[in-house]
Amino acid sequence: MSRPTLFICRRCETTSDDEAGEALYQAVKALRRERNLKPVFAVEGVKCLKLCDSGCAVELEGKRRSTYTRTHLHPQRDVEGLVEAAVAYAGLEPGQELPERRLPGESAD
Repeated sequence: MSRPTLFICRRCETTSDDEAGEALYQAVKALRRERNLKPVFAVEGVKCLKLCDSGCAVELEGKRRSTYTRTHLHPQRDVEGLVEAAVAYAGLEPGQELPERRLPGESAD
């Protein structure tokens, strides 16, 4: 089965940080590398997830899995939670759902 992908908006801004999205992207990539998780899930920076009013935004998707979109993420505090959620998501069987509490931030649904 192919690896799921965590898409991170690199252009997201927050009221206190106009480079928050880029910081979140770089921090997630660094932690994934540090924990040797590259084979478990992919990280892809995107220009926009069209959630600009919602601070840092990410989307977690994988083949035959539900897609989860989260907003209002903090570029430092939510890094570990995102990585842990991506690992849990990668371990799902087709048809299983990731409990919402595993994902930091707010649901965009």
